Amino acid sequence: MTMIEFDTLFSSNHIIASTIAQPVKNYLEIFFPKGLSFNPPLITYYKDSVEGYYNFFITQKNAIFLPNWMSEVIQIFGNQSVNVNTLRTIQEWCFGFLNKFRILCDIRAAMWWWLMFNPYQQPFNTLRILTEWYLTALTGIFPIIIGIDIGPTIAITGLGIMLDLLNRLVFTMPYLPSEGEKFSIANLDNLDNAALADLINKLGEDVTIFRYLPSLWYKYPIPDDLRNYWYDKKPEMLQYFLKNYDNLGIDFLPDRILKTEYENRISHEVLTTYNIDFETIPTNLICSINEIFHNNIMIIKFSEIYHQVIN
Repeated sequence: MTMIEFDTLFSSNHIIASTIAQPVKNYLEIFFPKGLSFNPPLITYYKDSVEGYYNFFITQKNAIFLPNWMSEVIQIFGNQSVNVNTLRTIQEWCFGFLNKFRILCDIRAAMWWWLMFNPYQQPFNTLRILTEWYLTALTGIFPIIIGIDIGPTIAITGLGIMLDLLNRLVFTMPYLPSEGEKFSIANLDNLDNAALADLINKLGEDVTIFRYLPSLWYKYPIPDDLRNYWYDKKPEMLQYFLKNYDNLGIDFLPDRILKTEYENRISHEVLTTYNIDFETIPTNLICSINEIFHNNIMIIKFSEIYHQVIN
């Protein structure tokens, strides 16, 4: 049985939100409706001695995810492998922008029923210019019902659907969305982590769990800045990965350390192969060796330089 540390349980990040529309309470709200709120549900990160450090679970039944290929492109080419704060900021900004645009569309649609407002006078003319290009985009596509064009209604409904999708979108970095394991309260017996199963049972909600080593770290090199972070600031993480996954041939050390170790190993092998005594190596030979490594010259050149010096 593994012991889990939920050191971020009560400060967990929130990514998704449930779109809750407030009911209209007075006539003023007909013209100035309240926007939808971005209230993301709980995402809990945890670390475990067996499962690792980047595990998390989502308590959201109707959460939606990016396609695997899009998540992979964002992580590899967008350099958004672990820290998704930038993606969350973009998500919330898009939600806020569309939400405000939907409010303007609602106001403009309500004004169609009130002929006392001249849409070609300010400030109503500005509102017309901002919204009618969208509200009238579907005019003539759908049949007119009881003399009413339902195109604007469908356009506003489309905005609501986009807001709902943004509200439920989850970024699963560093994992791919397909790596999530879904567990309901009824099948928690299938979860091989008793402490985690106990916590989920107390929450009383279905979850999607992302844990162990992300699959993209098998397929692509782990970002060097992340490996530098482990090496310089989180050595316990580095030790965990080296202990549990070193046999997979994955580079967990930063490139600068790997390069130094590689050069030292090659230098030792070359000097051993040619039975060179370190104490008798001429200074100009040492300089030649350094130049070889810094300029990535093939090792075979070393033999030629060595023989030229000693002869």
